[in-house]
Amino acid sequence: MQPAKFSHIFPPLLCGLTFATTSPFSVFAEREPPIRTGLWVTQQVSENAGALDAFASSIRANHQLTGVCLHVPWKEVENEAGKPDFSAIDKFVAVLHGIGMKYQLGFKPGASTPPFVYAEGAQSFETRVTNPHRANFGEAIVIPVPWDPIYQRNFSQVIAQLGERYASDPLCVSVVLTCANLLSAEMHLPKRGADLAKWKALGNYEEKLLDVYKKYTDEWAKAFPRQEISLHLSKVLDLPPQFCEHVIDYGLSKYPARFSIQNCQLTGRREDTGMMTYDLVQKYRDRAHHGFQSLASLAHDSERMGSIEIAVLNVVHAQGEYWELWHGDGLSVETSAAVARAWEEGRRLGYDAYKKKLISEGKYRARDEDHYRATGRRRGDTAQTSAE
Repeated sequence: MQPAKFSHIFPPLLCGLTFATTSPFSVFAEREPPIRTGLWVTQQVSENAGALDAFASSIRANHQLTGVCLHVPWKEVENEAGKPDFSAIDKFVAVLHGIGMKYQLGFKPGASTPPFVYAEGAQSFETRVTNPHRANFGEAIVIPVPWDPIYQRNFSQVIAQLGERYASDPLCVSVVLTCANLLSAEMHLPKRGADLAKWKALGNYEEKLLDVYKKYTDEWAKAFPRQEISLHLSKVLDLPPQFCEHVIDYGLSKYPARFSIQNCQLTGRREDTGMMTYDLVQKYRDRAHHGFQSLASLAHDSERMGSIEIAVLNVVHAQGEYWELWHGDGLSVETSAAVARAWEEGRRLGYDAYKKKLISEGKYRARDEDHYRATGRRRGDTAQTSAE
């Protein structure tokens, strides 16, 4: 592996920084302290100068945040095989170095896979966007078949290049375990009836996908040897929860101190117990570092997301170590401060006492009081199911 490049970009800013710190919200796993704690915000990396300027001013003004989750679409940084352009990432990272804030790299393949990968002969999988909350709902999209060797060769190469550039940066504390994705960094793959028929025609996809996840657990861990490796849980095709458990068990067996799992469907509409990904977090919370990402915006989509207080109840119940807020919420001083206050109170009181407090104040909502249903939802889906 080539020498790390990042120290040549910002050498004065690397001095005196520690790799992992704690926050008032820390809930420690039994063996090792968590690498990520507190409130984080999601941020799409873009070449747009206006977006960078807006991010810079907002992130400097908000002292509630512990870190930033940088979302990086693969096709935005690599147009020609083997020649990625990391300049856009560097600009956002430079802002974070200016204030000493930690970050995570979420490098997304799936529908963000560059066209040259298919031009080289990688097998594609055509589908449509089924999430009614996305701006491109209904549009046709293409993803690579995750076990295709041409796709894997190119994706493995760019992971190694990312590691060469950012793994030595003390502020880079986490990467997302991406490899078999659709539109986000979660484990989603197309699963309409027609999609499932196509997957079945490709053979034993459960076995093949498990091999893919094992391979890329190791590749991300090798490229980023000190960072958290974060698996964003979701239902995979029509496979049972045990599939996710097999991936988790493998990660914990190889990298117990830095393998983490994340629920990206945190709500404040009701208690999330009974949701597959939430239940997995509860099952593994004493063995795996873990955290949450809001399902929607607290400030602008309260019907879908619910209240801050019940979301806090869900985080406290699962002893969440960190909480990723959506972009607008995390960059809003007012919203993130409200979340921080409620989370601190919930953490201090504990699950049972905080729940009693919410009930006494009329802020608790039972399961049968959650009447939210997403528009465009297919028959058989539940309100707790996250779709892409």
